[in-house]
Amino acid sequence: MFWVALSAFIMTLTGEGDDTFVLRRFLDRTREAVSEQVHDAVRKQQALEALERLSKAFHQHRLRTGKISACIERADRSYRASAADYQRCLSDVEPAWDAAAEQLITLSDDFRHALTPAELAAVRHDAEK
Repeated sequence: MFWVALSAFIMTLTGEGDDTFVLRRFLDRTREAVSEQVHDAVRKQQALEALERLSKAFHQHRLRTGKISACIERADRSYRASAADYQRCLSDVEPAWDAAAEQLITLSDDFRHALTPAELAAVRHDAEK
């Protein structure tokens, strides 16, 4: 299920697709599925908190990649821009990707551990419709 979030992160790095829409839709469907399928209040809260942290992590990732994009855009506007100028902009790509991947793995684990196997299967089924 978190492959949707991973693909959205990849889209932000490649510049392909509307990652915000994809992730927002994924989060909304998953929140709804958790609310419907998880009856234990503690586990439900843990799962919803993991989803909220995912939303915040995605926002942070968007800010990081936005800075990279802005740097590239500034270089594009200059006829004197060199390969080194672009390389400086891209120096933050790997740390941005690493941070996003680490957060995604951690939050995915948190989410899966909050739910029973049956709840997780039901949430996946409902969220992926």
